[in-house]
Amino acid sequence: MSATENESLQRDIRRAFFRRIMIYIGVILAIAVIAVIAFRQFNTYSNARLKLREAKNIKISLEMVNTEYYALGLSIYDDTAEGNIRKGAYTHVEKLQGTIEGTVRLTGYDSKNRQITGLEYETEDYIVRYSRDGEEGKWVVCMIKELLTY
Repeated sequence: MSATENESLQRDIRRAFFRRIMIYIGVILAIAVIAVIAFRQFNTYSNARLKLREAKNIKISLEMVNTEYYALGLSIYDDTAEGNIRKGAYTHVEKLQGTIEGTVRLTGYDSKNRQITGLEYETEDYIVRYSRDGEEGKWVVCMIKELLTY
């Protein structure tokens, strides 16, 4: 084997070794990026489910207070109050729930049947909306995301 063939072989070995290292680095980076994206998605959906659970608990508390107010001949719905919820009713819900992180608004109330037909719970990062059409209710969770700042 001549010296030039030996140098050529050594160069090919180094190139193959370098390619193999670059492939390993690329695979490791791809796995890391996929893991970060998966973790962020899991975290986002976990937080959304948590906010949905909070909103459902608030709705249940509002329905309990609504029943109590019905026995007194009153309604929890007050279109002049903040969030359309009578102040005493909201205070009672806070006693049941503890401190509520966001704002709660009644967006719909059937005064004939004394049922909540619309509710909106807004926190710092999420908005949870409840609407009722007929017999079934529908929950929607939206994420609030700042896209541009000027």
